Order: sequence, then structure tokens, then C-alpha cells
Amino acid sequence: MENIILDGKATSKEIIEKIKTHFEENPTDKKLAIVSVGDDYSSSVYCNMKKKKCEYAHIGCEVFHFEEDVSQQEVEDKIKELASDNSFAGIMIQHPLPKSIDEQKCFNLIPPEKDVDGLSATSFGLIAQSRPLFVPATALGIMKLFEKYNINLVGEKVLMIGKSQIVGLPLSVMLMKAGATVTVAHSRTKNLEDIVKDFDIVIVAIGKAEHVKKDWFKPGQIIVDAGYNEGNVGDVEHTAYEIASYYTPVPGGVGPMTIASLLCQTARAIDNFEA
Repeated sequence: MENIILDGKATSKEIIEKIKTHFEENPTDKKLAIVSVGDDYSSSVYCNMKKKKCEYAHIGCEVFHFEEDVSQQEVEDKIKELASDNSFAGIMIQHPLPKSIDEQKCFNLIPPEKDVDGLSATSFGLIAQSRPLFVPATALGIMKLFEKYNINLVGEKVLMIGKSQIVGLPLSVMLMKAGATVTVAHSRTKNLEDIVKDFDIVIVAIGKAEHVKKDWFKPGQIIVDAGYNEGNVGDVEHTAYEIASYYTPVPGGVGPMTIASLLCQTARAIDNFEA
């Protein structure tokens, strides 16, 4: 049995190099704005990585960081300010926000044409109608990996473990549109360990370190681990990768693709460039 790494690190590098070359030849003063709140570990890591990759690709990036005790109104005012500022082609809000902040209300303040992380209600509705403008970057990154490795989704039975609007829900819709048969489960699904073996592809995005165990799988499944937790571990027990036909490692799998996809959509927002 083949055991093939879905190499997000290498694939994302290819994408970012294309974007870098484009903006070397077509300089822009348009920028990406990232709004972040609080001190969540994984958010801080990804926020810094996004800024560095943008700058590498010759896309300006500004991070607007608020402490956890910031008010809802202050965050909303900043998003509205960025929405009306023509120097910013894209705006994203680094997830998760503290519980004191109404996250969806903030997402919905981003104009669709600047919603390069695809998290507003308008963006989700467009995905459901098969006419997306922008889609959530992690979901897009996973779809790009399937495409890169010629994984045919038509007719495949996919188990999506996780129902967040950041990954699980939009990705489920995108997979269905691609012809897969999708079941959505989550960390509270009863007897989850008994059903994982019934699927061709298992995608996990629940934010719980190594929650899904090796013995839940059967040899030959495709495992996509979209988790990233402190200690550089995913949501799937790492030894499960050993029996997969294809798998995304953590780190080096979905994470880099999330960043590359964000840059892809930012490049499209700036001047309609497709990487």
C-alpha cells in the first residue's frame, strides 16, 4: 500500500512563488488587513506567518491587534474603517475571537469583495449557490491539495469531523459540489470511533489534540488533519498517518495551504490574478 504525503509545504511554496513573481512584475500598493484579538496560541502563530508570507510575496500586510478586553464597538469600528479604506484590497479577522466578541457580526461587516477569508454570511451563501466570490482559506487549501494530487472526489464517501463555519461547514458544501457524498460529524457525535472506518476520506477539524485515534481507521483511507494544537500536533493521533493511503502531516500539511490560499484570494482581490 502506498503511503503518500499530501505535502502542503511544497504545494504552498509553488503557489506563493507564482504570486511573488506576479507582484514583482506588477507592483501594487494594495494591502491585506488582519484584525486579531487576544492571545490565542495558534492564532498568534498563524497571524505572524500570514504577515511574513504576504511581505515575501510583495503584498503589503498590516495587523491590527486588540487586547482581549476590547469592546465589540471598537472592533466593529476598525472593520468599518478598513472597509472604506481603498488601500486595503482584503480584510480578514483572525479566528477565534474571545467569547465577548460577536464573531459573526464582525465577519458580516467585511464587504464581499474584500472578504478574502470567505467568512461572511454573504460569502457562505454564494458558496451554497455555486457562485463563490471568496471561500474560507482552510477549506480552499484542502481542495487545492486534492487537486494537486489528482484525488478524484466524485462518488467518494467523505466524513467531515467538525462543523465550524471556518472549515467544516463550507468544506462540506464544496465537497458536495465536487461530487462527493459527505457526512458531517463532530466531537460530540455518538460512537464516532465506530463509524470512521466506513469512509474513503476522513477530514478532521475540531481543535482537539490527537482526539481521533489510530485504531479508529482502517488501512488505505485518506486522512486530512486540519488541526493545529500546541506542541505541533494535529487533531488526529499522528501514528494513524502510517496506515493512510494519503495524509496531511502536522505541521506541513493543511496549515501552509491555508496561508497560500489566503494569499491566492488576496491576489485575486488586488488585480484578479489567479495563482
